[in-house]
Parts: sequence; C-alpha cells; structure tokens
Amino acid sequence: MSSVPSSQPLSPKEKAYLLISPLTYHQSFTIPATSTHEALKVSYAVIGRPLGEDAPTILFCAGMFGSRWLGVWLNHVAEKTGVRVLFIDRPGFGGSTLVPLSQRISVFLETVPLLLHHLRIPHVNLISHSSGTVFALNVLAHYPHLLSPTSPSISLLAPWVHQSHSSVSIWQAASYLPNPLLNHWNTLTSFIVNNAVPKLDASSGALSSITSLWGGKKDTEDKEKKVYEGYGLTVEEKEELNKLVLKCLFAENTKGGNDEARLCLKFVAGECDWDACDSYPSFVKNISEFWKSRVEEGMPKLRVNVLFAEEDMMIGVKGRKYFEECFSQEKCGQGIEVSCTVTEGTDHESLIDCSQGFVEEVFRFAVKGSSRSGIPESDSLGA
Repeated sequence: MSSVPSSQPLSPKEKAYLLISPLTYHQSFTIPATSTHEALKVSYAVIGRPLGEDAPTILFCAGMFGSRWLGVWLNHVAEKTGVRVLFIDRPGFGGSTLVPLSQRISVFLETVPLLLHHLRIPHVNLISHSSGTVFALNVLAHYPHLLSPTSPSISLLAPWVHQSHSSVSIWQAASYLPNPLLNHWNTLTSFIVNNAVPKLDASSGALSSITSLWGGKKDTEDKEKKVYEGYGLTVEEKEELNKLVLKCLFAENTKGGNDEARLCLKFVAGECDWDACDSYPSFVKNISEFWKSRVEEGMPKLRVNVLFAEEDMMIGVKGRKYFEECFSQEKCGQGIEVSCTVTEGTDHESLIDCSQGFVEEVFRFAVKGSSRSGIPESDSLGA
C-alpha cells in the first residue's frame, strides 16, 4: 500500500488565495466626526515589516484604482528590502466611506496623521504612482514634519499631469463629457480589467508561445527569473494572483474612482481644486523656499526622485517635459536634491511591476539614511 503524503503542494490558485488572506491587508480605522463630515471609516493595509518592529515606513499613495490591494503585489519587495509600507484606501474605495468630491483631498489629509498616530508610526517617506501624485504632494506640503528627520524623501512614479499641460487627446476629449457619464467610470473599468484584459493577455500569451519556437526559450527563462525576483512566485502563480486581486478589488466599493477621475481632470469647477499642488510651478516655488530655510537651520535636504515611463500614454512626452521643467534642480533650489529619470522599456503601469525592478529601487531610495528617532516639531506649508 503506497503512503499518501500528509500535505500536497498548493496549486497556483490556492497559493493566490493564501497570499491575499492575511488580515494585514484588510484593516480599518474610524475618523471621528467633525463639523464638516460624519464619522468616516477608512480601510488600509500594512505590508512588509510588521507594526512594532523598528523599521522605516513608506506611505504609498497609489494610482486611481491601486488602493490597498496594490500591497498584495508589492509585499515581497517590501519584505526583501526590510521596509514597512502603508496603503490607505481613499474615499469610496474598499471600506473607506465615500465623501463629496470637494472633500477628497482634505479628508485624505485629515486621515494621514490620525492613522499614523493610531499605528504609532512617527514618520514616513512618500512614494506615489499616477494620480496618487496629487495626494503625495499635498502630504509633503501640509505635513513636512511627518517625513524622516534624517533623510526626507518623496518618489513620484509616472506622475500625473493635467491635460491642459500634457495635451493628451483622450483626456482633453474626456473633459467635455457630460458629468453624469463619469458615474459609470468604475463599472466600465471593472469590465475592461476583468473581461477584456484577461482575454488580451491570453492572446499575447499565445503569440509568445509561437515566437518561442524561434529561440524564445531564453526570454521565457528571463521572465520566470524576473517574476520570481520581484514577487517570489512562478509566472503561473503570479497570473492567478493578478486575476484574484483584480476580482477582489472590483468586488468591493470602487465608486471613488468616478470622483477621482473628475479630480484628475479638474472636471467640476469649484470642486476639483488640487489644494497645495493645484499649480505645479507654484507648488515647487513654495516647497523650494520652505526646504531652503530648513537646510539653513541644519536639517537635511529633501530628496525628490521622479521616474517617468518611457511610453506613457497618460501624460505623453509633452506632459513629461512639463513636469521635468517644473521640478528642475534650478527651480527646486538649494534645499532639495531632485533626480528625474526616464525608465527604459516601461509604460504607465509596468513601472510599478515589481519584476521590472523599479519598485525595489524606490523602496531603497526611500529608506536611505532613514531613522525612527528625532522627530522635529510640527510645521506645515499649508494654511
């Protein structure tokens, strides 16, 4: 009689379910009621090093539909680099309460220090992707005291640029749509991601298998190696994780995506102001003066790291050049060290694909020289 093993290896689908199950991805916090809003629930995730351990922390402001679920993909790199990363679901995503469009930024700014205090995280450095740029820059402007006192930094991946400066035709056209149509932006995105994209992936996979007949084996091996380095998974396991994360993300509330689209496009007059970074040139002027004075007082310089995608249909070449001009070293001044890089072989989304290596790069940049001690007194650029 043959013996039966006590446990069988997990299938890729089973492993995917195991990876998304930890409670660290599914936490919530309540903001007390104020004169401007009721009590608000906020869902969030903490990845990498557990809370309570002495480790540098990153606040990651994800793109429009990134939400806390992005942490599932980035956890392996966070653990490998020894960092803790916090993802906050903005209003109308996951379990976070939807708020009026005009309060999206202000409620997020209210959330950040309250949640950090709740988690006993004294300071963070900042990373953003895409539309998360607007939120990260506002945190930088309003709460500079929350950044690492020894090595403050912000990394901006594929930063968002308004269509008035990028001249990207799809966003220029979208800005003329009737406002009610954007009430369905989240459902349209869900359909595309969960139906059209998997089919396109399948067809591209078929093409890859054909080209492999002409010496593509090395490409397949390279892909397997990069995926394992970036995610700790096989390609098949990563594909199952992709499908499951996207399914779970859009099974939750994503109505915040409708207002986030309005915010990015500055769609509704009087309700879509970007607060401290409504004008990038004015924003840079303000922070350059602030950090110059900080450095003169003996504090370290702010390090700004901007990574552009080589092919970014969201902002185009014109948008990239506009952002580079706004954040040039000359305009950032003596209190800020800025680096702008175009990343070879990337697009708007693949820039945060861990197998590309850039996520690990910005994690390491964020924690360079960081410390958990020596928190300076509260100060702010915000009114």
